[in-house]
Amino acid sequence: MAAPWWDAIAGPLNLIDLVEGWIRGTLAGDIVGHRIALPHPQSDWWEENPGVQFWNAGDTKRLLESYHIYTYAHGFNDTEIWFHVLTRQARWAEYLLYRAGVPVIMDTVDGRNVTWANNPAHGGQMPARWDDRETHSAPDWAEREG
Repeated sequence: MAAPWWDAIAGPLNLIDLVEGWIRGTLAGDIVGHRIALPHPQSDWWEENPGVQFWNAGDTKRLLESYHIYTYAHGFNDTEIWFHVLTRQARWAEYLLYRAGVPVIMDTVDGRNVTWANNPAHGGQMPARWDDRETHSAPDWAEREG
C-alpha cells in the first residue's frame, strides 16, 4: 500500500509547519535540532516489516512530551513523517523511542541506546517519568554536609 501521490508534493510545500518549526526552534534556542522520522502510515515499509507495532506521529510525540521532551518542526512526505527534538534532548528521546519499540528512521545519536533499551533487566517497562515518582526531593546523600 503506497502513500497517496499528493503527499510527495503537499508535504514539502507545507509552509505552515515550516514556519512554525522555525519559530519554535528559534524560541527554544535550537533551530536545527535532531530529526526523528517514522514510516508514513501508508508507506510500503509497514508491509515489508509486518511484525512491527504501528506507531503514528501523534502517539510518538505524546510519548516524548510525557517525558518533557520538546517536539517541533513537523513534516511529512510520501515515505516518512517527522519532527525535531532539541539537540540536548536527542539522546534521551532516542533511548525512550527504542525502549518503547517505536520504528524510528533517524541518524543514531548514541549507539549504546539500542543495547540499553533492549536490556531485559527493566522487564519491558518504560522508565518512570519524573512526575510519576513518589518524591521529587533530593536524595539523602545530597543533603549531607561535607
